[in-house]
Amino acid sequence: MICTKCGKNQAEVLISGKYLCVYCARSEIVKRFRKELSLSKFLDREDKVMILTTENFMDVANLIEKLLYNICKSCKLDVLIDKIDEEEDINKTLWKLMIKIRESDFKKIILPFTADFFLSYLIYSISTGYMGYLDLYSQSIQLYSKKIFIPFYSTPRFELLGFSEITGELKTKDAFLNEIIKWESKQFVDNEIYHTFGKSINIIKLENRRRCKICNAIIEHGDCCKYCSESFSHLCSKQSQKQELAEKV
Repeated sequence: MICTKCGKNQAEVLISGKYLCVYCARSEIVKRFRKELSLSKFLDREDKVMILTTENFMDVANLIEKLLYNICKSCKLDVLIDKIDEEEDINKTLWKLMIKIRESDFKKIILPFTADFFLSYLIYSISTGYMGYLDLYSQSIQLYSKKIFIPFYSTPRFELLGFSEITGELKTKDAFLNEIIKWESKQFVDNEIYHTFGKSINIIKLENRRRCKICNAIIEHGDCCKYCSESFSHLCSKQSQKQELAEKV
């Protein structure tokens, strides 16, 4: 199959329903990245930025760093990639990430999560009944007096395959989430689903939910999530700790 954009090279990457060669695929992603960056008003010409990632998103983090420097060649950017260790529970991994953001000296932070991760996490959250960190699905977030930018929130990993930095399929340490990721990749061959499923998250009305006062996780009761109750017990009420203990029992 020939690339539908240039009409010359062999098509290898499916982006928004179009089969493109690697050169045109890269061009489309760079254009999208540049647009998201502009709309978010995230970056200044002289900025210190941290890309916070897990091991399974390290390739995407490296790509984001490359795009930042290429798009803003005249800027004086200081970009740091920091990696947190994954847990077998995806919510605990995300909790560690939120605590890292909370405690970081960086005021601008980029997360490398892609649309296929967010769709899987949406299904995971509905299945387990714990909404946790669903509202990370966004182009940009203001949290802890910091700006958080997620450039690929509506871009699945396979749309990035035109870049040599992207290696392999998405796989986490959470076995249940991995099963959902496998199922999702088989069921949703048409990548348009990854650009539209965000409306499903809006139906849940996350803005009206109770929040953990430390990590901002969505919780059902108390003032702290179970992870913060375990790690920051001195900051959580005794009532919240009792409720978490009752859940374990």
